[in-house]
Amino acid sequence: MKKKILVLLMLAIGILGFTACGNTKVNLADYLIENRENLFTAQDDLYCVTYSSGTREMNYALDGVKNEMEDFGILTLSRLNGNPLATGTYTYIITIDGEQYTGHLESSEVDNSYSTDVGVRVTDDAVINVQISFTGYNFSSDLTNVSSSFAVDGSTALNIANEELSESLTNILDDGAQIETVMKIVKDSSSESSSSYWYIGVVSNNGDTLGILIDANSGEIIAKKV
Repeated sequence: MKKKILVLLMLAIGILGFTACGNTKVNLADYLIENRENLFTAQDDLYCVTYSSGTREMNYALDGVKNEMEDFGILTLSRLNGNPLATGTYTYIITIDGEQYTGHLESSEVDNSYSTDVGVRVTDDAVINVQISFTGYNFSSDLTNVSSSFAVDGSTALNIANEELSESLTNILDDGAQIETVMKIVKDSSSESSSSYWYIGVVSNNGDTLGILIDANSGEIIAKKV
């Protein structure tokens, strides 16, 4: 399941063929075009809802060229058992620190989920409640910040990626290419432990792709592509 998560993420940015498992002058933090800073979650017996926010590139494009950034907040609904969600209309009401936002979730092209960008970057102590209605079902719950308890924070995860991808990063930049970095928090809601991971991917304007998946609690490198 861990490798399946990485495969889905790598497919989303065109990365294929990875292997499981020095210091570098390259700091991937300088090239971030998507930085998911926190993860809030809730679940019932059937469904899992997450809200992850941070900053990302305006007119988002994985082309190796970093442009102006903007705030975002992704609301996602998925099935706990990994089964696909039924096709239909998914209406949400999310309340963030007393402000209410409404709309519809859209089907993901990457996995079996429905999501939308609410556009709100939140702090780690944000108070969030969500209601999602679809096909006679209503999911309603407060969300809990799970990323605040990670033993490995985003900065540490980037440092691990800097070291593990050092040689490949140096080779790419020495060839005169430009790079972009994405950092996501991946929650494996289908596992008994509901493990979370940091995924860090790199794309150059020459078509080079790198990726690494890091356990957010142990710091273990689950898989990488160099």
